[in-house]
Amino acid sequence: MEAMLNIYNTYIVNILDIFIFAIIFYRIILIIKGTMAIQIVVGILFILGFTIVAEYVLHLRVLSWLLNRLWVTAAVIFVVIFQPEIRNVLARIGGRLWGLKAKVKDSYITEIVEAVEDLSVSMSGGLVAIGNKIGLKNFTETGISLNADISKELLLSIFKNKSAPLHDGAIIIFNDKILAAGCLLPLFPLNHDTGVKIILGTRHRAALGLSEVTDAVIIVVSEETGRISVAYKGKLNCNISSAELREIISTTARL
Repeated sequence: MEAMLNIYNTYIVNILDIFIFAIIFYRIILIIKGTMAIQIVVGILFILGFTIVAEYVLHLRVLSWLLNRLWVTAAVIFVVIFQPEIRNVLARIGGRLWGLKAKVKDSYITEIVEAVEDLSVSMSGGLVAIGNKIGLKNFTETGISLNADISKELLLSIFKNKSAPLHDGAIIIFNDKILAAGCLLPLFPLNHDTGVKIILGTRHRAALGLSEVTDAVIIVVSEETGRISVAYKGKLNCNISSAELREIISTTARL
């Protein structure tokens, strides 16, 4: 009876082990899908297969020794190559465990939406990032620190003055404050397949780029068309209305 229980427990543990591994592997594939990382993974798997063939099939001693020395440093190589992906995953996990919440008050949402409406009508262009759980300090440091209350007037004064140095950068909002303006965001690569059937401008690429590495909600106002778009979690929602914008901010900026 005890032997049967041991076999049963071992069977359950093995199933759980396989299930956890499958989930981790699936999540990794989702993270690297559509990025250059998937090509690197294929290359690593090819080298791994070549190492096995060289050592155990062809018995190439010198080549096997060289490849085995390469795998000794594989951990360091892995971290260097996948640094952006690893940082993204750890930041998301840390944000969920720590429970950080960046809330945007309804009055501030109104200020943001009304400012975006004005920018859209005047075709002034604008880029506003609203942070959630993942901090944006490394991006705010690229701009001019403000730490000001959110107001329509301040947002418009930054973006409507096209000759001002802060006009072309992004405004970053976190914890009900405009932390900085004129910030530089990571540009989304042009060779990525986004599924968006438009020609991406610099602002849209910056919004998508930030949405891929953080959980921020990024609002874009096109200077050419006046259309409003929102980037969130690597996806770009184009040509939305003011009502849709309010709904998106209310739901996604309070995660």
